[in-house]
Amino acid sequence: MSIRRTEIQKLKTGHYMMVDDEPCIIKATERSKSGKHGHAKVRVVCIGVFDNNKRSLTVPSGHMIDVPEILKGTAQISFIEDTSINIMDLESYESMDVNWPADEDLVSKLKGLQADPGKMSLAQIEYWKLAGKTLVTRIIIN
Repeated sequence: MSIRRTEIQKLKTGHYMMVDDEPCIIKATERSKSGKHGHAKVRVVCIGVFDNNKRSLTVPSGHMIDVPEILKGTAQISFIEDTSINIMDLESYESMDVNWPADEDLVSKLKGLQADPGKMSLAQIEYWKLAGKTLVTRIIIN
């Protein structure tokens, strides 16, 4: 799991950060001015990448926060089961099991490939590895 640290005030909408050991995408940030004796605060609203839970937190603007490194890759589908998908990376030939995606469009494509094994050998998956987990982002059917 590759994680780096950065200041919270440098993060913007669309960036990723770790909240409660879960990678989250930032949906909104709001900065407040410092008071007479206080520090400026940053309020962040984000959504978990894997669990889709909404999280909000308020932290001082100078604090350091964990940011996950996103490793992107393409893979070939080895086989599709009811609970997971086995894929093989096209560069390192590493085989891994991935959970089904939450996106309904991707699920319908995978069910179509599961029904037709001939098309499955021609299909490729784009995936992201972040925080020790793998996420299917796109399915390419040739």
